Amino acid sequence: MKKILFLILAISFCGIAYAQKENDNRKAKMEKAMEEIQSRKIAFFTKTLELSSEEAKVFWPVYDKCQKESFSARRETRKSSMALYQACKEGKSDEEIRSLADTYYENLERESSLQKLHYYEYQKVLPISKAARVRMVEERFMNTLINEWKKKPAHGQDKQAR
Repeated sequence: MKKILFLILAISFCGIAYAQKENDNRKAKMEKAMEEIQSRKIAFFTKTLELSSEEAKVFWPVYDKCQKESFSARRETRKSSMALYQACKEGKSDEEIRSLADTYYENLERESSLQKLHYYEYQKVLPISKAARVRMVEERFMNTLINEWKKKPAHGQDKQAR
C-alpha cells in the first residue's frame, strides 16, 4: 500500500514538475516575443516619425509613461464591461446595472481623455507634425502586427495545408 501511495505521489510530482517546466517555457517564449515586438515598435516609430536621436531620447520615456496609463485605463474599462455584462446576464437590479453602466462609461471617457492628454505630452517633446501623428503610427503598427499574425499558419497546422 505504501509503495502504491509512493508511486502515485512520484507520478503526481513528475506531472507537476513537467507542467511547471512547460509554464516556464511559455513564459520565456512570451517574454521573448514581447521584447521582439517592442524592438520592432521602436524601429517602426523611429522610421515612420523620422525621429532624430535627440527626439527619440526624450520621446520614449514620455511614450512609455503614457502607454502604462492607457493600459491601466483599458484594463479598468474591460473590468467594468465584464461586470456590467455579468450583472445584466444575472438579472441584477436596475440600480446595480445603472451604477455599473455609469462606471463603464466613465472608464470609456477616461480612456478617451487620456489620448488627448498624451497628445499634449507628446507636443512637449516633439514637433507638432510628429506629435499629431503618434496615435496614427500606433494604429498602423498594430495593424501591421495583426496582418502578419493573420498570415501565419494556425498553431500546429502544417504550412503546406494552407
